[in-house]
Amino acid sequence: MALSGGPLERRSMSDEAYTRLQDAIISGELLPGERLRDYELAERLGTSKTPIRHALDRLADHGLVEMQRNRYTRVAPIDLEQVRNAVDLFGDVWIGSVRHVMPRLQDDDIAALSALTDEMSSSVTSRDVAAFGLGMRGIATEFARIEGNVTRATIIERLGPQIRRFSQHARDAFDWDGAAAFASEMREAVRQRDAAKTRAALVALFDDVLPAIIDRAEAEGLAVIDEERAGAVASSTAD
Repeated sequence: MALSGGPLERRSMSDEAYTRLQDAIISGELLPGERLRDYELAERLGTSKTPIRHALDRLADHGLVEMQRNRYTRVAPIDLEQVRNAVDLFGDVWIGSVRHVMPRLQDDDIAALSALTDEMSSSVTSRDVAAFGLGMRGIATEFARIEGNVTRATIIERLGPQIRRFSQHARDAFDWDGAAAFASEMREAVRQRDAAKTRAALVALFDDVLPAIIDRAEAEGLAVIDEERAGAVASSTAD
């Protein structure tokens, strides 16, 4: 396990440990079912066990790690039902901000949102699933910032990792035509300050495009493969 980067900076060891472990889980560097031992992670990341334990608790709270106290801590398998629930809630949170944000958009807000949608379009062109997911989160978070709603931003941040991890494991099922249409429609809707078009673009993404990707991944056996991989990794790393 590489866990790219050097020793953690002292100023925010728990946050950095969380970020590095989260990135490793999302990318697949840490596989479903892989045991996570705090003393090994502390050694690899150049810190003590306390920030590692805090980071693992946060990851468990976000559904990326599963724990049984005094038995094991390991990378959680991908649960497609949890992914569906996360996508539904993400969409509800983002769509809910539209009616508050669109009437108050200023020129600098439109410029910021347009730049983010342009970045999302670039991720579609390069077929970069990770960049598309980050772009989606970035635009949703910008809506929350414009609205001044910290709660929405917090929920978006909480839901993002589970959705991004699924996307990384389901690249073959990804709908790039649907993603391209969403990026284009969102860009034009924002530039036109059109709340109805913005909402329609989001509804299409969260009610049609993303659920269809999950369904295709399930039909292609992602959940079964993931469970088998988790079992194999857990067996090979058992104490």
